[in-house]
Amino acid sequence: MGGRYKYVLWGAILVAAAATFGAYKLLAANSGSGKIVTRPVVVASRDIPEGSSIDRVALATVQWPVNTVPVGAFSTTDSVVGRVTRVSVFNGESIVPGRLAPVGTGPGLELKIPPGQRAMAVRINDVAGISGLLQPNSRVDVLVTIKEEDSEKQVAKLFMSNMLVLSVGTEIQRDASGKPITATTVTLGVTPEEAERLAIAMNTGAIQLVLRGYGDPDSIRTKGATSTDVLASLRGSRVVIPATVPSARPRVIYRPAPTTAPVVQRPPPPPPPPDSAVVNVYRAGKATPIKFDTTGKR
Repeated sequence: MGGRYKYVLWGAILVAAAATFGAYKLLAANSGSGKIVTRPVVVASRDIPEGSSIDRVALATVQWPVNTVPVGAFSTTDSVVGRVTRVSVFNGESIVPGRLAPVGTGPGLELKIPPGQRAMAVRINDVAGISGLLQPNSRVDVLVTIKEEDSEKQVAKLFMSNMLVLSVGTEIQRDASGKPITATTVTLGVTPEEAERLAIAMNTGAIQLVLRGYGDPDSIRTKGATSTDVLASLRGSRVVIPATVPSARPRVIYRPAPTTAPVVQRPPPPPPPPDSAVVNVYRAGKATPIKFDTTGKR
């Protein structure tokens, strides 16, 4: 009996050892399959403004899981140093080709100009420039105040809408007396046709920029405002300009001048008949005058 229990005991020990070894191998296999595979990715170690040339100090290399690496991400910093950013890159973001300008492009404003547009500078004062609130990538409407043709009346109108601000800068100028003044220059992205209209507006009127909110891309049209409209809003009513009514002419009654009856002159009375008349009586060819009185007496 003792020998038989001995064999059973050794058999149980062998089965337990085999089960333990199998469990170990299974756990080892599971732990090996759960290992995360990574690869190096170049990221920004600080904020890099758009249009800037990237130096080595602004870059870092970190390990990213292979299944989360952005398409086209760079693995070495040498591939990125010296390239120019097309858009702003923030600290920790990966460097991908879509954020960079073509190889060989130098830093400058040209990178920010949208296709089909031009960069045009507008010189404005602090009030017209919204007192320094404008920033690159802001959206503005352009307001012009100009005199109407053949009139001294001024009209203000929004004539350009949802314009992209490419850059904002300041420069020192001098006024007519030689006093230095600070002028703000805002560069807008415009189409060639918009550049022509903007040039006319700057040379014939006053320009002011109106800041738009983000998420408001709709273009608007206005009828413009005049001094008459401003006065009407101050009075709380609309100013109605009376129509010009020609003054009534005095009625003139023409009356004929009084006429007087013509003076009828009576013919003069006939002269009194003569007291006598002389009649020539011819006898044998010889005239003999004979005198008769008016009574017929001879």
